[in-house]
Amino acid sequence: MTSSPRSRYTLLIPTYNRPACLRSLLGYLAARRFEHPIRILDSSFAEALARNREAISQTVLDVTHQVYDAATAVVVKFADGTQSVETPYCSFCADDDILFTSYLNPLLDLLDANPDLAAAHGYYINFKPGDVFDISDIVYWAPSIVADDPLKRIVEQMGNYQAIFYAIHRTSVMRSVFSELHRVKSLLAQEMLSSSLSLIAGGVYRAPFFYMARNTDPSIATEGWHPHQYLATKPESLFREYQAYRAVVIEHLLADAHCRALYPADQMERILDVVHLKYLTPMISPPVLDYILAESLRPGLEPRNIMSGVRDNFTNQYTAPTRGYLRRALSQPKRALKRLSHAIPLFSALRLRENINVSINRALNRIYVDRVARDSCSRRYALFSEFLIRELPGGRYVTAAEIASIVQQLDDYV
Repeated sequence: MTSSPRSRYTLLIPTYNRPACLRSLLGYLAARRFEHPIRILDSSFAEALARNREAISQTVLDVTHQVYDAATAVVVKFADGTQSVETPYCSFCADDDILFTSYLNPLLDLLDANPDLAAAHGYYINFKPGDVFDISDIVYWAPSIVADDPLKRIVEQMGNYQAIFYAIHRTSVMRSVFSELHRVKSLLAQEMLSSSLSLIAGGVYRAPFFYMARNTDPSIATEGWHPHQYLATKPESLFREYQAYRAVVIEHLLADAHCRALYPADQMERILDVVHLKYLTPMISPPVLDYILAESLRPGLEPRNIMSGVRDNFTNQYTAPTRGYLRRALSQPKRALKRLSHAIPLFSALRLRENINVSINRALNRIYVDRVARDSCSRRYALFSEFLIRELPGGRYVTAAEIASIVQQLDDYV
């Protein structure tokens, strides 16, 4: 094990015209006494760049500020960032997301002890800052992907796809992955290719603790980021992108001696095609396709308006149902009882064992946690029922102790 944290792991923070987000993230990391080097990959315009430089100059963190032209492609910026890393491990954190710092060292120890792993991470939550700080769901929670050959690992991933891009990677793996991403064009294909190439390099471990908070506020507008966007605009381009992605993945699978010994090329191709159809299935459900067809038949409607409707009705899963547990019980009694049976003891444990100020809303579908944030301002967290009853590997749910740890860390994010 490397003795110094500064020589072990690097955090990469890409940023683009969001100086307030970057300042909040740096302030949070400083408050958490983050010891590792940070590289900020900044392609902001002049005004935001100046504000970023000011924030960086005021921090006590070990920060290197790498500045890029505003027109630099995301994949180029990311690839250059990984080339500059001087530590054996690294990971990305978007400027509006939050990396939980409590369990970084155990993940690094795990990677040290398991050379067959390409990456490691934990559970991810969704959050949205505002007058009430929403914690809406556990968005990534699937089990570790550690099958003994690369094709099986890709099947596990695509059969229940949850992004692994933000996991802590071996730097050598990350560099190898980014050296290939130029071979596909869209952000969707680049994300999927980065995932598959990482899995060809090794397993990805999911630790049983919370690793990151992902911001549900709308990201900067981009094209080619989700299958729904292709279906609403140019469906044929989705298949062209898949062909380019597929060719690179097959090439790397064939280059793996273990995988090549197990599967003929035509078998690899067939398995890969079928599991990617499984990946697409939830996103091409009849309601989605019916909506796109109905909107496409309307005279004069622009594809961007269809995409906006798809996003609001299907892609954006943030808004939770407003009906409470008791009303829901009339139509879904088993689900309602499940929620109540977990929420009531959890509420008691938060109040009595963790000594946290909690309350429940009248609809019985939120638990509120009242805290004082790092800036001495009062803050209310809303824990959505989807977050509280998300079933994690092993059939368990989030615990009072885990919630206490999450809000304690989020208190430093202001």
